[in-house]
Amino acid sequence: MTLDKLETILNNAGFIDIDIERKVVSDQYAAKWGIDDVDLKHYLRSSTITAYKL
Repeated sequence: MTLDKLETILNNAGFIDIDIERKVVSDQYAAKWGIDDVDLKHYLRSSTITAYKL
């Protein structure tokens, strides 16, 4: 899911002041998926989402 789409979903659900902080996953975490041919660090992200709902 793109960052814009996630923010739109949260906004449509009534959240405001949305902040999404993305981080690249570690090599160790990416290796758990067991796909050797693909560098999953280009596709997987860890995110911290902060938002408020009135």
